[in-house]
Amino acid sequence: MSEEKVVMYESPEAASIQTVTGWVGADGRFWGNDEHMARWCGSTHRRCEKNPDHPIYEVRSWCKQCHDESRQAKFAAMPVKEWAGEPLVIFDGDEYFFDEDSLRDYLIDNGVDLADLQLCICEPNMPREIDPSDVFCDDLPEDGEIRDQQLVAAFDLLNEMIRQSEPLSWGEGKFAAKLPQALLDEITSSRVTP
Repeated sequence: MSEEKVVMYESPEAASIQTVTGWVGADGRFWGNDEHMARWCGSTHRRCEKNPDHPIYEVRSWCKQCHDESRQAKFAAMPVKEWAGEPLVIFDGDEYFFDEDSLRDYLIDNGVDLADLQLCICEPNMPREIDPSDVFCDDLPEDGEIRDQQLVAAFDLLNEMIRQSEPLSWGEGKFAAKLPQALLDEITSSRVTP
């Protein structure tokens, strides 16, 4: 049987003074070899890593110019689809149009340049069916079965109603909208006519 070594509190073996080198942020926090975290915590602004010519931005944010460029590239890469009356939304925006009249009025009233117009065809956000085993997962026994057939029938009826439901809302889809030329001509002519 081996005997455990005894080291007394006062003993020089218990502790020693060491010199430690490492990165320290402006707030005094020691980061060891992690220069990035020390600089990140100690700074307020930084230069864009992708393009140093862009304006500086807050450390806990992002380069707005790079963000805008990436969003424009995303819209430019979207497949274009003829608009067939579906709800529309301005790309990356919250301005929705559910009919041609509201779209026309918005474009005319706000003097939107048609060359800069970025509209997306919306896709419906449908309600999801409800699985009773998921709803009651914390309350079910290990086999996970609901034995009450009336409860199962109620969920089946609810899910049937959900399948027949209208969209809960609309969201930006994956297609850019191509407006009918007649609508574009109408908007252009209404701007010229006093």
